[in-house]
Amino acid sequence: MMKKIDPVKYELNPMSLMSLVLSFVSLTIVTTMIFLPKQSNGYRLLLGIDTFICLVFWCQLLADFFRSREKVQYLKTHWLDFIASIPIIEQIRFARLLQIFRVIRLIRSSHQILSQIRSNRREATVASIFLLLTVLVSVGSALMLILEGNVPESNIKDASDALWWVFVTISTVGYGDHYPVTLLGKVLAAVIIICGVGLFGMVAGLVSAIISDPEHTKELDDVRHEQEWQAMLASQQRLLERLEAIEKKLAQK
Repeated sequence: MMKKIDPVKYELNPMSLMSLVLSFVSLTIVTTMIFLPKQSNGYRLLLGIDTFICLVFWCQLLADFFRSREKVQYLKTHWLDFIASIPIIEQIRFARLLQIFRVIRLIRSSHQILSQIRSNRREATVASIFLLLTVLVSVGSALMLILEGNVPESNIKDASDALWWVFVTISTVGYGDHYPVTLLGKVLAAVIIICGVGLFGMVAGLVSAIISDPEHTKELDDVRHEQEWQAMLASQQRLLERLEAIEKKLAQK
């Protein structure tokens, strides 16, 4: 009999809770896109943001899939979530309502949310990074297009310019091909740069914590010791086999 997946473990982990928040954002974006002309800057901007959110959904689903011990059962339970996370096809995003209702039901019936977050602090940090990155990309590109889109001297004219600018600014690369010219645009750029530096600081801190974590080091030591013991046992087994072969030859003589 196939073991059932623990819904609290796989639906109330930090990444899934992050996905719940982004599902609301994605559904709001898709609903707004219905009322916008497909050739407008607003539609193309929302399409780009929705595609980015879909990539985050896939990261979350694949992470839960690979750490699940019952992968077939996980696919049977979440196949619709995978389909609903396909980019470009906005209409299927409403299928994520099922996941929203599923998680909300577990939240209402479970008191383990805080314990899940405390026991998965690294995952909570990763979920926070993804969530903050999505907020920065969405809000930053939308505000920049509003502030700079209708300014004659600006070189940020459409959705692709705004999205490219916000990614370059968050990463603090600063190519200089697109930049704000208005005062409010420069203030927004300064905020995005500061948030980008803080975001990469979180990533660096997470990597450093993983490398220097005593439990992680202990796990590596345990693996190394186990490998050494296995090598010693294999050597002893080969020695015993040789001794048995010698005893048989002596017995025959």
